[in-house]
Amino acid sequence: MTPELQAQHHSRISKRELTKEFDGLIEEMEVDKMYLHLCCGTTAPKLVDAHRDALNAFAEHAMAQAVDSLGKALLSADVVNACSLVKKAYSVYHDNPMRVIEQSVLGALTAHVITATAQKNIEHPVLSEIGLAQPEETGVLPALRDSPVKRWQLATEIAEKRKKFKERGIKS
Repeated sequence: MTPELQAQHHSRISKRELTKEFDGLIEEMEVDKMYLHLCCGTTAPKLVDAHRDALNAFAEHAMAQAVDSLGKALLSADVVNACSLVKKAYSVYHDNPMRVIEQSVLGALTAHVITATAQKNIEHPVLSEIGLAQPEETGVLPALRDSPVKRWQLATEIAEKRKKFKERGIKS
């Protein structure tokens, strides 16, 4: 064999080996991609649930504080006593002074809620940290999100492929 033919032969062998290595890397990247989809399918719903729980907890806490403050500010013992005395003494408020108080407070609150909702300008440190928008489930395949069986099958497939990689000597 001439040196020129030997060089061509070595070049072909090198190219074949590089092709095999490249194919192996592509296959490994596909397995990594499947693994990331599997992880996203597991963690994304947890993120959305945590966001919902955090917003609910904040809303419940804020509502409890508002109701407590409102009760103290609007319905002092003097107001309730005055309404009860007026009912007894002058037969007003029909049979239930509490109902009249509820309707007055509800009317004022309804107007306040409508105004606050129209502004949509919420500046609260907790809400700015949590965020008002539901987080997106980026990287989640709907089939994996909705089916534990498919997630299990994919996890099994990934484990088998990684085992084959180790047997072939490919680092995974």
